Amino acid sequence: MKRIALLVCILMLGYTLFAQESLAVSQKITVSSELKGAVSGAKFLTDGLVNEQSQWATSADKPAWIVVSFSKKTTLGGIHIYFGNPANMPVEEFNVEFANNGVWQNIPSANVKGNKFGAVALAFDATIDVITDSLKITFTKTKHDQFMVRELSLWSVYRLGIPALGTSVTGYVGEKEPHVPKIYINQSGFNIGKPKRFTAPLVDEGTAFKIVEKGQSEALYTGVIRHKIGDFTAFEPVSNKEYVIVADTFKSFPFRIGHWWIERVTYQDAMDFMIDSRHYVGNYTKKCQGTYSWRDDSHFGWELHTLVPQYLSHPEAYVRMNKQVKYQAPTDTTLWGSLKPYDESAPDIVKLIHWGADVIVSQKLAHEHFKGQLAYFLYAWPYIKQWLPQQNYDRVKAYALSIWQIDKVDRVYAYEESPGHNMLSLKTRIGSTKGALPPGASIIPNLMMYEVAKRDGMNDATIYFDAAYKQVEWMVQKLDWNDPMTTKGQRMSEFITMTSLAYMLKQYPDRAPAGLKAKIDAWADVVIRRSDNMWDFRKLDDKDQWCPTGNLPQHWNEVGNIVGFPAAVLSMINFVDNKPKAERLLQIAFAQLDNSFGRNPCGRHCSYDAVAEIEGVDLGWYHQHPGGIGQLENARFVLEGSPKNAHYPYHPERGDIGWTEGWVSFNVAYNLSLAYLAAYDTKFEKQKQKRKTLVRLQVPQNFDYNKVETITVDMTDKKGRVTKLTLVEESTNSPYFSVTLKTPSKPVTISYGLDYFKKGITIGDR
Repeated sequence: MKRIALLVCILMLGYTLFAQESLAVSQKITVSSELKGAVSGAKFLTDGLVNEQSQWATSADKPAWIVVSFSKKTTLGGIHIYFGNPANMPVEEFNVEFANNGVWQNIPSANVKGNKFGAVALAFDATIDVITDSLKITFTKTKHDQFMVRELSLWSVYRLGIPALGTSVTGYVGEKEPHVPKIYINQSGFNIGKPKRFTAPLVDEGTAFKIVEKGQSEALYTGVIRHKIGDFTAFEPVSNKEYVIVADTFKSFPFRIGHWWIERVTYQDAMDFMIDSRHYVGNYTKKCQGTYSWRDDSHFGWELHTLVPQYLSHPEAYVRMNKQVKYQAPTDTTLWGSLKPYDESAPDIVKLIHWGADVIVSQKLAHEHFKGQLAYFLYAWPYIKQWLPQQNYDRVKAYALSIWQIDKVDRVYAYEESPGHNMLSLKTRIGSTKGALPPGASIIPNLMMYEVAKRDGMNDATIYFDAAYKQVEWMVQKLDWNDPMTTKGQRMSEFITMTSLAYMLKQYPDRAPAGLKAKIDAWADVVIRRSDNMWDFRKLDDKDQWCPTGNLPQHWNEVGNIVGFPAAVLSMINFVDNKPKAERLLQIAFAQLDNSFGRNPCGRHCSYDAVAEIEGVDLGWYHQHPGGIGQLENARFVLEGSPKNAHYPYHPERGDIGWTEGWVSFNVAYNLSLAYLAAYDTKFEKQKQKRKTLVRLQVPQNFDYNKVETITVDMTDKKGRVTKLTLVEESTNSPYFSVTLKTPSKPVTISYGLDYFKKGITIGDR
């Protein structure tokens, strides 16, 4: 009876959630033309019916348009458009404008290209407030002779977003809401040796669960659900089988368990997104407003901040990837081309690093965050120069030095929050939830420039270290981790803060400001406290705020915050002396990854195309955003949706609410998590065997479970001479790569990873 009552409440809430009428009803509608006929006039656009007996169709005019005129100024939050014969006649390109003081103004989020859907829901984004007495929809491309629209609905700004398609209309038959198992898990799979947990919101305390092979009933592992959570970390099968969790009357989606499963199914995807989403040369080549190297990056895309660590943490993984990128010479040299082309043999990740630096220098971008990206390029030079002309380094260095201490900026940047751009100045302003100004953004760039200056024999090297030191010192003294704006409130850019503090402590342990280690430890306490819930989900605050919210429906889509969180944890976890605390942090870090893979109140992966792109995923996000500033919907592996505050602690009935749209800043956060995951799992060990030594390396390289793979590492003698050494996977599905060497008479160091991600072991007689 309790479950029946709960279901009734859910259904009633779902019924009343969007009890609002389309604002287009009873408004004046004008159109470019009408096809003569009884059922094809403009009057049918807002009659509440979606069928072929009630639609608007044009004659052969292109473009065609609809104008909705209101009796007074109205604030709009979004639009639904139901096209004629949705199975085969969607309009491919259209845009929405609103009258602003008598001038038609474009709504960036409603500029749609490549549409393939029979019905489209477009929420208007926060770039602009749509307050108007007229709205215009212009249709520009269709595969047919006519434009056809069966129904048009307009919605006001509402805290839960615009309604789902089909609300307040009759006859729309869209995709049925799929069944979502009430045992919420990472739908793809789990890493061997890492936390494995699920959430079961509807079962009673103490309910037993079992894990079975898909299609079987025999229990392979059993446990008990506590506080709505089941833990099966100890279940460590090495197989190619799929498993299912059974508890009470519920069954989960099937999943896999394997060595570095998460990395295995997303490493190439992460690279594919960065390839596709480049501006001008990616898979959408037209100009996008307010973006530079990557579409929709603005000035806080953090691309080189994450691509460089990815490469340094696991170079072999990226070198062995299939090459997709080829150099494209610019037709407009003000956009890119200041850097000479790379050697085509370079791995794609190096070509992307080159691309990011080239655009910054060519367009003379001078925002402090772009300066930071150049520091990453210069710092990584010794490891990428084999594929790049020396001119690249000289040009980037000269430009970076010329602007590093300049306070003024070169142009007006969207979402600007920086009060000044001198990289040596103390940064005391904390940015907003937009993510454009996270605390500590200048730390790593200045420390990298310090190393670059020392490497190149520059006399003023210490100015960069001093600036970083003062910045860390201020953060240790002034940042209050209890204030959400210093942590999760920075949304996808939060990783900047913790990785920067951890970088200072790791690289300069004897020169770091006093109290830094304690400050990092205090952050861990806040994280653990705010993750004490059935999702192991790190909340925004200690009260009832799970996610950042605001007064507009698009506040906030925070998928980047979730997928970037592991980078923050893994950057600092080795400084946590308390073992239970470190174990809990690791548990929370993987819980955030699991959240993005379906362990969330919506039971969906955060990517709309996840089912097609990620092995094992059963259900992607509700929808993708067509068009928008970045035109990213056709890029591969777009991370675009996340549960909103109203979905928590458990309200799946609220469905597709709030804002959904891919953003480069979301994906790069995940990229950095991949880097720190690789570094965390790279470990050497040795075994002395008479006159020989067995060297074993554990590293996320076993991506083909049916093949013996290899990895190349460095062997360095006392004189600094480096030779390459090949380690072989110990079996077709092993976490270890190894080699047996004759024990050298003089010590040598065997290492993998580069620079601050380098791990090594010394062998030999002393």
